[in-house]
Amino acid sequence: MIFTFRLRIAILFCTLLIACREKMDIPALPAGITTDSLISPDNMILILADVHVIEAALLLERNTGIDSKDKPEYYYRGIFEKYHISPARYEQNLTFYRQNPENYSKMYEQVIVILQNRKKYIPGKK
Repeated sequence: MIFTFRLRIAILFCTLLIACREKMDIPALPAGITTDSLISPDNMILILADVHVIEAALLLERNTGIDSKDKPEYYYRGIFEKYHISPARYEQNLTFYRQNPENYSKMYEQVIVILQNRKKYIPGKK
């Protein structure tokens, strides 16, 4: 009987501690990414479009038997230089944007539009 009384008091005490603790603000940006290192959605869309062009080219080369072992690094380095970003910054931003699937999906809708527009300028393709 004394045990159940003490148990009830302990549960009540723990509940009060949890309820009275100070609420913590959850940062909008994940650890390791600052507002200075955040790539704007518009730039990220352009970067993603370029990444997909590279990935398509690499896949095409692999499927036709062309050795493209060293090319991914070369191509990605070109993207990072073009947009003045580091691989780590790209990965951090990719992780950040993936955390909100609804917005990420909307970004990809724009990536698709960009890729479709680029396709118009490929000789022999409509």
